[in-house]
Amino acid sequence: MPQQYTYAVARIHTKENSMLSIQDMERLLAASDMAEAMAFLSEKGFAVSDSGLIDEIISQERAKMWKLISELVDDLSVFDIFLYENDFHNLKAAVKSTLNDSTPENVFVDNGSVPWEKIYNSVKNREFAELPGFVQGIAERAVKTLMETGDGGLCDVIIDKAYLETCLLAAQKTDSDFIKKYCELMVAMANIRIAARGSRLGKNGEFFKRSLAECRTINIESLGVVAAKGFDDLVEYLRTTDFRDAADVLVESYVAFEKWCDDRLMQEIRKEKHNNFTVAPIVAYILAKESELKAVGLVLTAKQNKLDENIIRERLRELYV
Repeated sequence: MPQQYTYAVARIHTKENSMLSIQDMERLLAASDMAEAMAFLSEKGFAVSDSGLIDEIISQERAKMWKLISELVDDLSVFDIFLYENDFHNLKAAVKSTLNDSTPENVFVDNGSVPWEKIYNSVKNREFAELPGFVQGIAERAVKTLMETGDGGLCDVIIDKAYLETCLLAAQKTDSDFIKKYCELMVAMANIRIAARGSRLGKNGEFFKRSLAECRTINIESLGVVAAKGFDDLVEYLRTTDFRDAADVLVESYVAFEKWCDDRLMQEIRKEKHNNFTVAPIVAYILAKESELKAVGLVLTAKQNKLDENIIRERLRELYV
């Protein structure tokens, strides 16, 4: 293990002790109102402001995580791959905002590898060369596509596929077997998600050719062909792959399938918890913390909107601790 990670991994293991458990999530879910929920989070170390804004709470906790990582690791570029999702989200928002001549408000997210302002201004001014290479070409292509077709959905498909391809390419350039395996699994399951939604909506083969990203663990040509035939054909095909477990869950419900995907990824993350001779435990902590924040956001939003606890409980994912 590189010497720079020795102390970092030890510190990360101490921080894991303060992460929320599934029992903590149950207590948060059982809170009688938002005030009680906020009080509980405050006890667990969350920065709860007087505003009580959910996005602000999540944002502050995420900022604390990245501040810790930046104090422990000199070169943060190894973690950029996990920020690309925000970069490509911001690219979609920038393309649509600039071409619709609308004011970008509450559509961009922070914590990308590129500041969202840079993406927005580069797209707005058609200065694509100002963008990093991994997003430069796709930004220009997305703008051209939307200008020529006016099809926002097609634009999203192009950018989403580019995101998956970028993650796989970046993973292959790292020295981390965990990052390579994680990204491969993430892309494969994203392809299954696309196939499942598309088959339900009656999408044709051309749609799947545009949408599915090449990966090693599932044949996207076969996946696209069966998905174009229909949902039942897709399910039967999945039973012949390494993702056969997904078939029964998909038949149960798409909500259950989404949970299955996230839980499968969490199982892979947990395996790296004590792999102390690589950067993997730090990466695992970042991914686990993001999963925790999503769960907290889900429960708080449910509380705010007075949704039924059982509906939320069936959507709660496995946690790291």
